Amino acid sequence: MTPKQIDLVQIRKMAAKKEKENWRFRQFLKGSEDDLGIDRLVAEITERVWAGIDCTTCANCCRELQPTFSAEDVSRVARRLGMDRQQFINMYLQETEHGESNPWNTRTTPCPFLKGNLCSIYEDRPGDCIDYPHLYNPGFVSRTWSMIERTFTCPIVYEVMEEMKKSLRSEKRAYKKG
Repeated sequence: MTPKQIDLVQIRKMAAKKEKENWRFRQFLKGSEDDLGIDRLVAEITERVWAGIDCTTCANCCRELQPTFSAEDVSRVARRLGMDRQQFINMYLQETEHGESNPWNTRTTPCPFLKGNLCSIYEDRPGDCIDYPHLYNPGFVSRTWSMIERTFTCPIVYEVMEEMKKSLRSEKRAYKKG
C-alpha cells in the first residue's frame, strides 16, 4: 500500500470543521453498552489506517506535543546520550502534573530529539511516544476527549475517527446531525 500524502494544514482545517460532529459522536459512544466491541473496532480500523500513513513523512506529534517521561525513560535516554540522569533532566525536561508515573515532559516544542522528521532516540524513546497516538490502549470510549484533540495534530487519529463514524453510522442514535 502506498502511504498517503499528509497535508497537516488540511488535517487541522478538517478537524476544526468536524469538531462539533466529533463531540456528538463522543456522546453517542459514551451511551454505548459495548466498550469491548468499540475497542476491537478501533484496533481494526487503526491497523488499516496506520498501514497507509508513514509517520516519518509527518512527525507532527513531535513538533507540537511534549511527551512525558517516567523515571525509567529518563534513565534509558540519559544513558543513550551519555549523560547522568540529573544532567539530562536539567537540560531537556521540566516537571509536569502527570503524577508519579511520568513526572517530566520536554521543555520545548518541537521535541529536542526530532531531527528532520526522525527521532534521534527512537530505539530508546519514552513510553509516551511508543504508545502514541494511544489508539491501541483499551478504554477508547473513556479517552474520546483526548482523541478529539488529537484529530487536529495526528492524521491517523483523524482518519480513525472518521472511519469509526462511518462504521457506526447505522446505529439507532444519530450523532451526525444534532
